Amino acid sequence: MSSSRRLVVVLGEGAAVGLFVGGLLGWWEVWLNSDLSHRMFWLATQRLAGPTVRGAGWGILASATLALVMGELARRGRRPLWIAIVCFGLLWIAGLAALAFPFRETAFVLHRFSSHALTRTVFGLITAASLLLLAGRSWDALSRAGDSGNLGVLTRFRFVIAVLAAAWVALTLIPWVLLPRLSAARASGRPSVILVSLDTLRADRLGVLGSARPLTPLLDGIATEGMVFEQAMSAAPWTLPAHASLFASRLPFDQSRHWDYNHEVPLPQTLLAERLREAGYRTAAFTGGGYVSAQCGFSQGFEIYEDHDEVVEGGPETIAAAALAWVRAVRRVPFFLFVHTYEPHYPYVHADFANPSDAGRLPSVVTYKEIDAIHSGALILSEAERRYLTDLYDGDVAHADRVIGRFLQTLRREGILDGALLVVLSDHGEELWDREPNYSPDHGHSLYQELMHVPLLVRWPGRVPAGSRIRTPVSLIDLAPTLLALTGLPGDPAHQGRSLARTMQTAEEPPPRPILAEAIEFGPDRFLIREGNLKVVLTPYPDRFSIVPIPARTLEVFDLDADPLERHDLSAHLTKPVAEMVDVLWRRARGVLSGPTRDDEAGPPLPEELLQQLRSLGYLH
Repeated sequence: MSSSRRLVVVLGEGAAVGLFVGGLLGWWEVWLNSDLSHRMFWLATQRLAGPTVRGAGWGILASATLALVMGELARRGRRPLWIAIVCFGLLWIAGLAALAFPFRETAFVLHRFSSHALTRTVFGLITAASLLLLAGRSWDALSRAGDSGNLGVLTRFRFVIAVLAAAWVALTLIPWVLLPRLSAARASGRPSVILVSLDTLRADRLGVLGSARPLTPLLDGIATEGMVFEQAMSAAPWTLPAHASLFASRLPFDQSRHWDYNHEVPLPQTLLAERLREAGYRTAAFTGGGYVSAQCGFSQGFEIYEDHDEVVEGGPETIAAAALAWVRAVRRVPFFLFVHTYEPHYPYVHADFANPSDAGRLPSVVTYKEIDAIHSGALILSEAERRYLTDLYDGDVAHADRVIGRFLQTLRREGILDGALLVVLSDHGEELWDREPNYSPDHGHSLYQELMHVPLLVRWPGRVPAGSRIRTPVSLIDLAPTLLALTGLPGDPAHQGRSLARTMQTAEEPPPRPILAEAIEFGPDRFLIREGNLKVVLTPYPDRFSIVPIPARTLEVFDLDADPLERHDLSAHLTKPVAEMVDVLWRRARGVLSGPTRDDEAGPPLPEELLQQLRSLGYLH
């Protein structure tokens, strides 16, 4: 074969393999990217073009490089077996670079949303295509050596068998066997992390935070073995933006101007699970779905993300059982586990503390239908009925404590919990006739402490001092940078929270810092700042609302030490420190609300099954 013809074959085969690999990755992105779920032709073509062209270019470059290397080895009279070893070594290096090291999360952006089966299939096909390229270039090199009379047909046949055997071994070992082990090796020596979110749990329902009722004995026991943050604040008063801020360490308005049931967590932002998975952690989540479902974007970085419907399943027991089974399977390597339950969110089920004589017109199980009737004024509760409903909430708190507490106790008995960093928190509280009879029981509609003050417990034997309590106010957006620091990973410049690692390790109070939070979507947009005992809430445009027309005052100021229930508004007489806090909030609000609202920030419509679950939780009507 002439040199020019051989060059054309080399470049042509390399371009073909590169086009295949690039096209495969392009279709993979189209398939995985929920923004392209409607598979519009022009969008798919646009998404395909880049990977395909890049793949062809890399294929040509790789093919030409391999042809030069193999040809030179053959001309120097190297044995075919030696050339096969070089081929296999090149394949091994390429495979490890593509699959095992952190850059794969950058090179293949949507890899983090993929399932195990899809990931292995795609990378397996890419490896197979690369093997064919290597085999072709090696065959070409051997053919040139054979033209010189150095090789026989039998020798070349044996070489082909050797390459095919190497291909089988590589396709088996790299994506199916070595990748999980290599990833786990990168996380070796780091602590496992367990994050438990009890949705809608008021801070004042925990015994360690002041409850007179014995609602949470198991969680209180966990708290006495670790650290209690007495003044932890959420970044938002309802589930979706609160959890998004928790995982991204960013305030709600800095992530999106539009939050509702069609919203997805913006894909460009990096969530906590992604950082841990890139570091080699095994990652899994078992949640109550709804506004924490995979469709809302929270599956980023998780290998396994299971959404459950606790209304159908009868509580969080199934979630706890699934989480326990997964932890037992991966216990020997560092892992990140996220467990979420909607209990004690309504519907209210457990009557442990309720007096049946107080029920009045209320059924034994209070669902969103009764809650809607209360909110609309169709059902005005008596004092006894309010007490009954509040007691049902307390019963659900106690049940959540039993289920999650037993789950954690099982982990401790099996020697798993004591080697892990455990965090237990809630995303927001619940108003139970603290001030707004028309919006009780409910959340999302205000920035008062019954919604914003949340539990935050941390346990890590030998590393976090047992029985320690932190009084300085902190925010849940501090958690992601803290966990990165405690696991020995570098911080993220995009994080707005601060690391509390030193505080957790030494029990020293952190330096005072302003705490910001925002209420978005339910009623007019509101902004909160807290410095020490002073708290300011600003509602720049009380008459502007997105979904729910909830009345609000433009400015409220409270001294939480003197007035923990926020009954006395001090805004009529502003001191200089308070005026400075108001100025900070006003500049924040002006910057957020002055820009145009993007209509395309809403994600695609959610599946009907998820919409029905949101209705059962009272979010949709």
